[in-house]
Amino acid sequence: MTTVLETNKPVPAEEPGFSVKEGANWSEYLSFRPVYPQSFFGRIYEYHFQKPQATSTTAQDIGAGCGIVSSSLASRFNNVIVSDPNDGYTTLARKLLIEQSGLPASQFTFLQEGAEKSSVQSGTVDLVTACEMMHWTNIDVAVKEFGRVLKAGGTLAITYYTVPRIVGNEPAQKIWRQIWRAYAERAQGELYDHAFGIVNSGFQCIGLPEAEWGSVKRVYINSGGSTVPFQIDDRLAESRVRNDEEAVWVEGDKDWYDEQGLDWLKGYLATWVPRIPEADIQDLWDALESALNGKKASLETPLVLIFATKKA
Repeated sequence: MTTVLETNKPVPAEEPGFSVKEGANWSEYLSFRPVYPQSFFGRIYEYHFQKPQATSTTAQDIGAGCGIVSSSLASRFNNVIVSDPNDGYTTLARKLLIEQSGLPASQFTFLQEGAEKSSVQSGTVDLVTACEMMHWTNIDVAVKEFGRVLKAGGTLAITYYTVPRIVGNEPAQKIWRQIWRAYAERAQGELYDHAFGIVNSGFQCIGLPEAEWGSVKRVYINSGGSTVPFQIDDRLAESRVRNDEEAVWVEGDKDWYDEQGLDWLKGYLATWVPRIPEADIQDLWDALESALNGKKASLETPLVLIFATKKA
């Protein structure tokens, strides 16, 4: 039975989601999560720069983690604000972006702060990116704050990729789904109820009020024409998609295809919080290994990108 959840309440947590305390590990994240392809950024930049008034002075990467998206933004924007509420994440981002990648420190501003309340001056940002993080926020408050920092005509880009599907091997996909059901059973409590309701909706529960946002466009990739592939379990927030929004459905995007073995699949699961010990579902891993029969799994990742323009 589907459980319908509200998402406009304060986030029920003493500390931000995806924290080290909950088991987040950036080394594993960088090793096992999908790498954003150039086409991902291309869609963001195409939406933004097609507007006659578009400028490239400042971008803000909100919920930036270790700065994965920030690195690309630095190639197109003069200044990049890297913000995240978790202890140590912007410090790690500074290390990866400046010390290891050699990008100029003068191009970046690092802020430890959440999506719901920013110290950034109103109307100063050209592009806000919120990638793989909205489910940890009070979405209405966060969207309002995104609008505050953006210039009139500025772009909001909210993105989310979900669990990859195993394609071409139905027995393996069935077991893979069972593994994620087992994970979801461990992810209980107010914080995870909140997060799962949002991600299971394919981010359709994220509302963009008509008075504040125009040219809203939702791009769904590799989702088979529905949001069902985003649903890990039955916790679901109600859709708030407007009738005047543009919806684009893209299938067969090979940039989000991959082939990986059992160890990678285990590593991928370990990048989600809360972590589930491998031994606790060893029977399922054994069954998946048998279903793969020594072969790699062909993987297809569904994702959604939401674009909107701040009204004057």
